[in-house]
Amino acid sequence: MTAESSAGPGSASLRFELNDGELHLPAPLAEPRAVPFPVVMAVAPVVVSIALWLLLGSPAMLAFAVLGPALAVANYVEARRQVRAEQARALASFDRELHTCVRQAAQLAREDLVALHRSAPGARALVAGERELSAVSVSLGFGSVRARIQVRGELRDLPPSARRELENHFTHREAPVLPDAARVAVSGPHQLVLAAGRALLLQGHGSAPVPGIARGELASLLARELAVLGMPWSWIDAASGSETGPRELLLDLRGAGAPVSRAESSALPAPVVRLQLEDTSSARVELSGGQRLTLRPAFVTAEEMRACSLAWLDAAGTSPPSDTTHGQSLFDGATVQAEAAVGQAARGPSSLHAVLGTSGGAPFGIDLVRAGPHAVIGGTTGSGKSELLMTWVLAMTEARSTREVQILCFDFKGGATFDPIASLPHCVGIVTDLDASEARRAAISLGAEVRERELALRAAGVADIGQLPGLPRLVILVDEYQALVDAGADLQELFADISARGRSLGMHLVLCAQQPAVAVRGATLANCGVRVCLRVISDADSTALLGSASAARLPAASPGRALVAAGDRITEVQVEQRERRTIARLTEAAVEREAHLGYASPGRPWLPALPPQIKLAELASDGTGVAFGVLDDTLARRQSPARLDTALGALVVIGGPRTGKSACLAVLVEAARAAVSLVARRVVVLDSDVESAWDQLFADDLTAQPGLLVIDDIDVLLAGIEEPHRTAVVEKLERLVRHSASASPALVFSLSRVTGGTAPLVSATAQTLRLVGGDRAGFVMAGGEARDHRADAPPGRAVWRGLECQVARATEELRRMGSGLVAFPDLPAPSPADDRNELGNELLVVARQRAALRRVLEGRGFECIELADWRAEGSSLSGVRAGEKPHSARPRAVIGDPEGWQSQFGALSRLSTEHHVLLSGVTPGEHRAFFRGDPLPPLTTDSSRSAVLRDTEGRMVRIRWSDPEPGTPEPGTPESGTV
Repeated sequence: MTAESSAGPGSASLRFELNDGELHLPAPLAEPRAVPFPVVMAVAPVVVSIALWLLLGSPAMLAFAVLGPALAVANYVEARRQVRAEQARALASFDRELHTCVRQAAQLAREDLVALHRSAPGARALVAGERELSAVSVSLGFGSVRARIQVRGELRDLPPSARRELENHFTHREAPVLPDAARVAVSGPHQLVLAAGRALLLQGHGSAPVPGIARGELASLLARELAVLGMPWSWIDAASGSETGPRELLLDLRGAGAPVSRAESSALPAPVVRLQLEDTSSARVELSGGQRLTLRPAFVTAEEMRACSLAWLDAAGTSPPSDTTHGQSLFDGATVQAEAAVGQAARGPSSLHAVLGTSGGAPFGIDLVRAGPHAVIGGTTGSGKSELLMTWVLAMTEARSTREVQILCFDFKGGATFDPIASLPHCVGIVTDLDASEARRAAISLGAEVRERELALRAAGVADIGQLPGLPRLVILVDEYQALVDAGADLQELFADISARGRSLGMHLVLCAQQPAVAVRGATLANCGVRVCLRVISDADSTALLGSASAARLPAASPGRALVAAGDRITEVQVEQRERRTIARLTEAAVEREAHLGYASPGRPWLPALPPQIKLAELASDGTGVAFGVLDDTLARRQSPARLDTALGALVVIGGPRTGKSACLAVLVEAARAAVSLVARRVVVLDSDVESAWDQLFADDLTAQPGLLVIDDIDVLLAGIEEPHRTAVVEKLERLVRHSASASPALVFSLSRVTGGTAPLVSATAQTLRLVGGDRAGFVMAGGEARDHRADAPPGRAVWRGLECQVARATEELRRMGSGLVAFPDLPAPSPADDRNELGNELLVVARQRAALRRVLEGRGFECIELADWRAEGSSLSGVRAGEKPHSARPRAVIGDPEGWQSQFGALSRLSTEHHVLLSGVTPGEHRAFFRGDPLPPLTTDSSRSAVLRDTEGRMVRIRWSDPEPGTPEPGTPESGTV
């Protein structure tokens, strides 16, 4: 096998030769020889022993029959062992030869690559002065090419792993791609075509003294440059050339006067290598033989061509044209930037060279990548800082696509500096101080850009963005940097981090301030390799930035006059001022170029702010937990559903009035009822009525099923409950909070502020949703961070797990979502037709407001009697024993106040084993005095509507009536209270 390329006619000066060395592959392993079983050796002794036995008649002769098979088996085993040993020795020898072959292949590949680079170093090496202009071969660029190694042997006979390793050595990953024909047709964006044409001609002057150029639109521009520089060239004869398009450049690198082959002298067209430029880092080439490759092209600017031409003319002993000495001819009749930008992207993906103006009559440029990687600009008001930024942006983007460089602008001096370039495709965003929140979002999102670029470099296995052409460089321009960092102390740290890691990540800062030495911290300033100082007022400002006071002496009548410090040199520069018409023209040209390349407009490097309203149906239903809003992770540039994970524990929603606190709970209820993650999807909304809330909290079935318990305004609820019931409620809630993650139900509650009663609940809660609107002082007192508060926040805007969140909008009010509400029983009415009824013959009543309760009881068919009168009827307070008929046809209610019953010295406790007791307006302390063994009775807040009914076994239930006055309903008609 040989890696030699076939050259077309007329390519004698371009054909490459094979290396003297050859690579001999090891001979393939032979198959192991077969070992047959020695049958004759085994049978012969048996036959002989039988014959001897027959002749001699001795049975001992038969023993020799065993010796034959034994020797045969031993011989067979020994032969197999020898074959295996021979095979092992052959395999070891093959491995040694293969290892030697791989090392030789690596050595030959290295030598071949060195020879390729030595013979065809490329245009950039010539520009850098690393090689002389003469005696070099033409390189189209750098890419993956086949090594020029002669291989003796068959690769297919080698093991797969060895084949892969050798194939890896046979391919050069970053080697010069040589044309196989003299003529090269270059097509693509016209500025890149001109830059690539200069690179080819610069190399062609080393191999062909007089390169040829086919006539065409771009050829005329290139020919004019060569004529001005005094470098020889000739037009290609139309009869022997190929037709070119308006955006194509055809070059003949063989040179005029070279011998013409028989094929070229015929009527057949000359072979052509076609180079299609896609951008500054990628191109496709089709060799004349039909082979297609992808490579990284080389470019040369007009300035670099002029510098190399002087060296070439000096080596040739020719004087340069008089108008070339100072380089004026290339820049006459236009601004400095117009011609200098031609092929500016030729400096490759690791360059951001931009011509900013003139110095001593010659163009002056700065490469932010090599001289930077960051820049700081200082100057007083009116010195031309904003104009310098505009010129710098246009110079960097004029000949580069959005795949190479993008611009992010921060304008903190009124918001109009960067308006002329708002339509520039490279401009991914203009952030002003008119929207402080948006500006902060954009700045913080740069942290996400840093991490994403680090991940991209790590995934590609490279250390610098220059080795990853697909990732564009991001230039961050800040006008009035001091005002930006004043918006948040964390922004200083962010920009310091970018300045430290920006070189390898392709993120470059251009910071503009009136006093940069004061505004820019030391760590950030130390990483700014380019320092530009326009006119300043004091010597101290100039000295702090440049180490010299010269900037304080710049004339005020010359806006744009600046001192530029890059490396160890300080240069005085007059910055070019761009008119609005020029900016519009360049912007329009950039838009057309991007459309021609088919590139989509790059997006902003930050996400839009959360909307003020979000529909619950728009949230993603997949994932674990209950989705109730959208979470905005500005630092990670990600917006995802905010989810409540009931497995983590209880949730507290903290927010002041008109912050959407109740609406947040309503959304959680809606989402929980639809969530698949909640097994039973049972949601209980605690009623605002304290008596109803008590019964819901202490219901036996509250923890029977998995679900969600929702309590709104828990601080208001506790404020409406007196001791000792409040303590009981708090203890119950604390148990629910502690067991919310492991038991049912999961607890969600809200409050306006954290007080002494609610502090234990809040501290034990695992999850907190803190609404950021409302009163600032109240927000901070409730435990919020002052930086998170937003006075203009829409309802539902909150902080969830350290990130901003917008809760979705509920379709129904929380108070209409009552689920699991308790219906209170009314006081049972006796039935006159029965001898017995539910309450027995007599009902013992303890009431503060006896007259009101008497009317209620009489309205329900009871015959009411005062405790003193009932006591006068008998000699003791044993009452009517069970089973005795009452004196009246109706059951009686014996009514007394707490003091009256207490004066009977335990009579109520004794009688309660035989009679029901109705307690109205009785405090928990009085209840304990009557019934020492009873638990805490149910909570009652309004003795005119509710009371506690205790049966003979000590069970207590709250009853409620809806008609305090007699009349309706009719006696004997049951009725249930409503909530």
